[in-house]
Order: sequence, then structure tokens, then C-alpha cells
Amino acid sequence: MSIIKKLTLTTLSGFALLATLGGPVMAAQDFPSRPLKIIVPYQPGSMVDTMSRKIADSLSKHWHQSVIVENKTGAFGVIAVNTLKAAPADGYVLMADTPAIGINPSVRDVGYDPVKDIEPIAMMMEMPFVVGMSTKVPAKNLHEFIEYGKTHQDKLNLSDGGTSTKLAGLLFSQQTGIQMQQITYKGATPAIMSVLQNECQVLAFDLANMAPQINAGKMIGLITSGSERSPLLPNVPTAKEAGLPDFTVTTWFGLFAKGGTPPEIINKLNREIVGVLSNPEYQAFVSSKGAVIKPYNAAQFKAFFHNDIKVWADIAKKSGVKFN
Repeated sequence: MSIIKKLTLTTLSGFALLATLGGPVMAAQDFPSRPLKIIVPYQPGSMVDTMSRKIADSLSKHWHQSVIVENKTGAFGVIAVNTLKAAPADGYVLMADTPAIGINPSVRDVGYDPVKDIEPIAMMMEMPFVVGMSTKVPAKNLHEFIEYGKTHQDKLNLSDGGTSTKLAGLLFSQQTGIQMQQITYKGATPAIMSVLQNECQVLAFDLANMAPQINAGKMIGLITSGSERSPLLPNVPTAKEAGLPDFTVTTWFGLFAKGGTPPEIINKLNREIVGVLSNPEYQAFVSSKGAVIKPYNAAQFKAFFHNDIKVWADIAKKSGVKFN
């Protein structure tokens, strides 16, 4: 082969390699070049929906591209995940969810792998769980509740409103040694109402939903799972203060892409979303709900998410629970 031919082939090979390596980079530079969609597996007006719309509105203004929020409810979030899985892995279809997206495969036959099929992008916020008790229970704090529960387990029902709240309630039951009949409701409102009406006596739910009831005197706050007391519930002790140091699970809202989305696009999305998190208006809203912002980069959120899957899977395994 002549030197000219060798040089020509080498040059062409180099161009081919540059094209292969440069494709994702160029795609990320041009991203987004068309409207995006954020799938939300919860009803309009829910906390996840509200926060997703705030993120979408900010991104839309910044990019001068439409960012549409689409509610895909039902089947414990599986409909939403399947919509994400059916989309191209290009970052134009995203999904917002809670720990439930990682928990479901441990407790249900959902047909997806949260490690392989889903790519974490950014965390929107994190907040503690609060364990609340009916005012009809003759107890004022965790110690008194445990003493009462030892001899009245048959009179205690544990309410929950979904995947993570069910497991948080089971964890509380495990750690206190109080076995309660668990009753599942469809969402926060009926689950909380069941305790207000004393149909159930205890539930574990996110602080944003629990604080108004406790502050109004309609429910007794036993503990929060946070590392420190919440400004919204200054009189409710942390689990560690009350004697349950291992009750540390939290709830959070995150944004995800389809597994296999190029890391250049994931990182660009992360940077843009973290930029939104620094907005004073967004920070004020999050703070008003008793939540905190965690401006993780994509790698940090991915590590957090994968560890969170293991934490909840361990709780499910120890409880022996399988959801319908």
C-alpha cells in the first residue's frame, strides 16, 4: 500500500473516530433543540406535580423551549415508568418521582430495573418523615405510646398512603416493637383523614402533609426522621432524641431520564436544574414545606439513589411485605 493511501486511510479513520466521540458532545451542546416533557406519576396539585411545574417553568424561560408536565397516574407509577422506557434515550422525556420509583421493584412485580432502566439527573428536595398519632390515643409522646401499645396492639391500626409511607410505617413498627394492623389508603388525604377520625391511630408521612395537622392540634407529632428538629414542628423531637436513632429514612423528589441517556446530556440537565434550585423564590417555597435543597451533581445523586434503593429494599425484606 502506498504512503498516500495509508495517510488517507489514517485520516479517514481519525475523522470517523472524532465523529463517534463528538456525537454526544455535539448533541449536548445543541440540547434542547425542541420541547421537553416531564412525566409525573401523581395527580395535578400534588407536591411532586407542583414542584415539577416550578422546575419546568424555570427551564422553559431559560431555554426558550416548552417544557410540558404530563400526569401519568396509576399502577403505582408503573404507567409513568413505562412511558419513560418507551421514549428515546435522548433527554427529551424525563420523569419526576419520589423514593417509590426505587422501592417498587422490591415489593411489586413492576417489570423494570431501577438501576439499569432509569438514569438519575437531580434531586429537587428532601424532607423528613413525621410519625403522627391520633389525639384519641391516651399518650402524649413516643415513650407513652410504646407503653400503651405493648398492651393494646389489637386496638392500633397503622395508616399509609402509598409505597414509601407504607414502608416507613412498617419500619416504625419494627423499631418500636408494636405490631399494628396496616391499612392502605389512596394518597395523603384519606390516609391522614383516617387518623384524624381515629379509624387508624398512627401514620408516617412527609412533613409537608403532617405539619398543618399537628400545628392545628388535630394530631400528635411523635417524631421526625430528620437529623434536627424542623422549624415547622419545633416541639416534635427527632427520632434520635426520642430513642429511635435508626429511624432516619427520608422522602425526596428527583428527576430522572431513561437509562442509556448520554452522560453529557445528563450532566447538562443537572447543571440547569441545580441552577433553578438556587433561585430564591424556589428556595423559599421548598423551605415553607419543611424541605431542604440538596444541589447534588448527577454522580452524587446517582450514588444517593442507588444507596436509597438498598435501604428501602432491606426494610421490605425484614418486614417480609409484598404489596398487591
